[in-house]
Amino acid sequence: METIDLTLAPPRRWSDELGGIRWLPRIIDKARAALGGRLGSYLYGQSPGDEMLLRILGTDYPTFTRIVKAAPDDAAVLAALEERFPEGVARARRWTSRPVPPTLRAATWMLDFDDGYIDGPLAPVRKPIQALYTMVARTVRAVRKNAAREVL
Repeated sequence: METIDLTLAPPRRWSDELGGIRWLPRIIDKARAALGGRLGSYLYGQSPGDEMLLRILGTDYPTFTRIVKAAPDDAAVLAALEERFPEGVARARRWTSRPVPPTLRAATWMLDFDDGYIDGPLAPVRKPIQALYTMVARTVRAVRKNAAREVL
C-alpha cells in the first residue's frame, strides 16, 4: 500500500476519477493517510462526500479501508471494488456521468478552495478559512463515531 501524507499536501480533487468514478481517488488518498496516521485535518469516517460514494458503491468505511490496506495501488483498489461490488461500481459510474447538482456546487467549490486548487482574490483568506475547517473537523471527529478507527 502506498502511503499518503495529508499533513503535507491535499488529497486528489473531488472531480478526479478512477475507472470512471468521481471522488474515488480522493477517498483512496484519505484512507491511505488514515492508515498511515497522516490524515491531518481531513475527515475519513465522517465525511458526507465519502459516505455518499461508499453508499453508492454498496460498501462501508471498514470494508473500504480493508480493501485499500490490501491494495498496492489504485488499480488494485478499483479491481477489488469491481470484483466485490460490480453493481455498485456501475451505479458509481452512472453517478459520475451526471453533472454536479446545484445543491453541491458550493460545497465542491469550498473543497477546491480549501485544498488550494483554486486561487484568485480570496487566496489571502485561505489560511483563516483552513483554520476554521480544522476546528470543524476536530468537532465532527469528537461528536461522531469514527468507523475507520475500528478497522485501523
